[in-house]
Amino acid sequence: MVNKICRICLDKTATESLFDTIDTQNADDQYSTNMALQMMRCVNVDVTEGDGLPDRICVRCAAELATTYEFVRKCEISDRTLRSANLSDIKIDVKVEFEPEIKSEPQHNTEHDDQDSFDLFFTENTEISCDSYDDSKIRKDGKVKIDRRKLRHKSGPIRCGICGIKALCRSAMDSHMRTHTGEKPFACDSCSSMFSSKGSLKRHITTHHTKRERTFICETCGNSFFTKYAIITHLRVHTDERPYTCPYCSKAFRQIASMIRHKRMHTGEKPFACTICLKKFTDKSHLRRHMYVHSNEKKFTCQLCNKSVKTKNALNTHMQTHTNEKHNICSYCGMTFSLKGNLLVHIRRMHSEKSGDCSICSKTFPDLEAHMRKHTGEKPFMCKLCDQCFASKRSLSNHMGFKHENASKFKCSIGECSKTFPTAMMLEFHLLKQHTNHTPYVCHHCSRGFFRTSDLSRHLKVSHMDVATMEPRISKRVLPSIIGNE
Repeated sequence: MVNKICRICLDKTATESLFDTIDTQNADDQYSTNMALQMMRCVNVDVTEGDGLPDRICVRCAAELATTYEFVRKCEISDRTLRSANLSDIKIDVKVEFEPEIKSEPQHNTEHDDQDSFDLFFTENTEISCDSYDDSKIRKDGKVKIDRRKLRHKSGPIRCGICGIKALCRSAMDSHMRTHTGEKPFACDSCSSMFSSKGSLKRHITTHHTKRERTFICETCGNSFFTKYAIITHLRVHTDERPYTCPYCSKAFRQIASMIRHKRMHTGEKPFACTICLKKFTDKSHLRRHMYVHSNEKKFTCQLCNKSVKTKNALNTHMQTHTNEKHNICSYCGMTFSLKGNLLVHIRRMHSEKSGDCSICSKTFPDLEAHMRKHTGEKPFMCKLCDQCFASKRSLSNHMGFKHENASKFKCSIGECSKTFPTAMMLEFHLLKQHTNHTPYVCHHCSRGFFRTSDLSRHLKVSHMDVATMEPRISKRVLPSIIGNE
């Protein structure tokens, strides 16, 4: 019975002999020959064969002893290295954690081979307490059932070097970094979709490639849902329960994802970056909409006028121009609009607290106070870098971006030209005007070419449109040809 008692934890599951020779590669280390010598190397106890005390230990204590012994060896090796070499010759990388190299695993000739348990302890490199094991975790073949999630090494929160966000572990940080790099290593086997995380791929397969039934039905409105979580979230629409509160303000939300998106308004965090122009966004859907700017593909076509647009929402908006239905009514003055955006612009311009009529130029402006500065010459917003003053915050913001923050963001690389520009549009205009002399925007009335769409629009208003009727005006240049045809 004594032989089954562990000498360290006194548990009655001891199977590993303290005095069996260990097959090791550390031939120069005499203490590596058996576990009894390792114990005396680590702690101040005498372990002698035939002393009448238990000569075996359990699997868990053997693993702890191996980890402790490697730690002692690591301390002694580093101490000898530091004392025998100059500190200036030693390269220290504080970002990389030292992981001790286990030369070999002990081999034991017992009736229960626990080699798998040893491999797990060594590879995970973590401390395990004997109290966390019980007899219910012993399998039929004598091996110990181990929850790998509890043994996983936790290194603490890791901060992203790009946006500063913290992740709980290395795998979470790797997944987060893909939002900056745009990498999508996980591919769907059923379609060509790519994803940045395994969880996103799993949700995609469940949603699009798995037959599911809407087994969860709302008793209030009759809507059905695939998952229990979906119906729980839906019920908050009827109860108006908002369990997620913003830590910066008192606003509450039904879903935690909505709260996280809202919280970025306070923190200024923009984790989703465009891989082409590096512009950052607070939400993934905003980035997805922005990517249409860099694409010329127009998938959606109007069946009435054959006009093509990039998105389905843009097509729905365009279709309202054919129906001429004006469902958006202003609650202040009763004016109707076909588009909701036009209604919002109208309310902001005509009925907001800041709007008003200018007594000097007799026009209505959405911000009368800011407009009046044009007449008074007041410029209350001053740049802290060059002391230049501006009449509005927007003008100051444009000045900071163009002159100080992003003045050299885009550089011309043609020939010896080294001019820099704050925006890609300015660089494109420079390339067209200075290096190609190509005018891509041509007036269909007089065949005059322009470098920018804004220049063409201004030309059409000034030269080919009657200001009073806002209808195209016949140019004197094309009038003789019309008369000749008659």
